[in-house]
Amino acid sequence: MFAIFVVTCIVAYLGYRLQSLTFLGAILTVLTGTLIGLSFGWFGLYLLGVFFSTSSLASKYRSRDKEGVDDIIEKTGARDAIQVLANGGVGILCALGYLLTENFVYVYMYIVSIAAATSDTWGSEFGVLSKNKPRFMFTFKRVEPGTSGAVSTFGTFMSIIGAFVIVISSILFVQMDVALLLMLWGIGLSGSVIDTLLGATLQRKFRCTVCGKLTEKKVHHQVSTTYVSGWRLLGNDAVNFISIFGATLICFFVLG
Repeated sequence: MFAIFVVTCIVAYLGYRLQSLTFLGAILTVLTGTLIGLSFGWFGLYLLGVFFSTSSLASKYRSRDKEGVDDIIEKTGARDAIQVLANGGVGILCALGYLLTENFVYVYMYIVSIAAATSDTWGSEFGVLSKNKPRFMFTFKRVEPGTSGAVSTFGTFMSIIGAFVIVISSILFVQMDVALLLMLWGIGLSGSVIDTLLGATLQRKFRCTVCGKLTEKKVHHQVSTTYVSGWRLLGNDAVNFISIFGATLICFFVLG
């Protein structure tokens, strides 16, 4: 247990030094990693590490080409405590479920939660680099990269790959046949689908009164934006948490 805590502290410190985590984000990473490690052992920490390392690299990959997207998405830069909780909070719930019941379905749910988080992150980070503008999922109209509820071929492909990387990484610790692997992969992908659906319908959106851009930000060009649509309390972090939770819930009913 102490070794897990020390490793988690080192990873969080490195994330902070590399500006992938804010200070509070690093603190919550330690708490998240320790709780998950307490329940799932080194496997839990390992899978969390695969998500964090690959997602951080995806965020930094061609970061200069993503500068225009910063005008649209709600948060940029280092992950804060709320973002850590949005992506890892469901994993904590799975860890607590396994500690209390020792039901192996919570291990599968944990894999799905990390697969869903990775799928969404890869889809977002790589999708904005697509050569063609994405299409809004309901109208199929071209929209600006980074727009919630929009999809691109490249982003979708990377979303699929992201979920696969997590599930295939799990076989080092968790025994599974091809059917189970494909099932976990598919359920993990459902989190990304839920995220896109919520982004297109219920996630809050604002419009900048200066440049007229549709954005997730409450302040743009140092001026308060105007509310356009969606639930006012449903920001990007809440959407991430709900989509990951939805995927793990599907896993519970399918495999529980």
